[in-house]
Amino acid sequence: MQLIDLHADTLTSLYYEMSAGKNQEFKLNTPVSNLTANTLAIDVAKLKQADSLAQFFVLWLNLQACKEYKISPWEHFLKLHHELINQISLNNNSISLVQNYNELMMVQHQKKLAAFTCVEEGGFIESLDQLNQALQLGVRYITLVWNYETHIGVPAAIDQSRGLKKFGKEMVEVMQSLGIMVDVSHLSDQGVKDVLQITKQPIIASHSNARNICNHSRNLTDELIRGIADSGGIIGINCVPYFLSDIDPTIKISQLIAHFKHMHKVGGENLLAIGSDFDGFIGTTPELDEIKNIADIQKLIQPLAVAGFKPDQIEKIFNQNALRVIKTIMK
Repeated sequence: MQLIDLHADTLTSLYYEMSAGKNQEFKLNTPVSNLTANTLAIDVAKLKQADSLAQFFVLWLNLQACKEYKISPWEHFLKLHHELINQISLNNNSISLVQNYNELMMVQHQKKLAAFTCVEEGGFIESLDQLNQALQLGVRYITLVWNYETHIGVPAAIDQSRGLKKFGKEMVEVMQSLGIMVDVSHLSDQGVKDVLQITKQPIIASHSNARNICNHSRNLTDELIRGIADSGGIIGINCVPYFLSDIDPTIKISQLIAHFKHMHKVGGENLLAIGSDFDGFIGTTPELDEIKNIADIQKLIQPLAVAGFKPDQIEKIFNQNALRVIKTIMK
């Protein structure tokens, strides 16, 4: 079954493979690895094994490191954006960057993989005019915040009771007018509520799980799950072990199924999607993980069926729900 994965940090992680220390994407001009084949969770070979239809590649911007290395977040975005284009061009027989539903369908017809560009950390936008520039560079969703409080809003990691700031609310409105998807993963509970109050389009949580199943601040409450569902949006359930279970540090298929079942119960079948967050976390016991890389996502099909999901519902999880939102928003 063809897969759309809403969130992966592979591009940044290419700078870290076979390398020591942190902030390697700031210290190195070019990656130490490549997208063709690597030991990470995602590369072109593994995407083919995963029967991938589209992969959303995230350009992750660490604002604190930007300040430390004296580079503006926008400049660092441009550096990572240039490298993503380079990595795709090195594999242009297999994968192409796309910006909307029609381009995705064209690439599928060519029997190639589709790649979307997105940014995790809205703080690289310091003036609303930059949103149009980001769109022209192919950015199709922006995660409003990461783990630092910014001029946009407050993340779940800091304070759940404070949300979007004035600029953040304006940014949501402009993003939606431009057709850039609004991603609320990492945003505080109040911040998600703020987005839901002003949204005129479906919103996404590209890589978030259910707090009812795993009581982590990064996971979504039932109220927020219902709100995103009511917006017509989608939630990409991720593979991060500490977002899956309070007690088990491994990635278990049964844990992922529990989150799918709960979100289905709360928000319905049109809400569910996959946002692996691969290459954006380090597993604590990788030798015991049942899902080790993007190709392993196909292992969810049979357990989802056993859990009561019908074939058309599983297809919605793997691609149809994401396709609907892409077609609705991306101009």
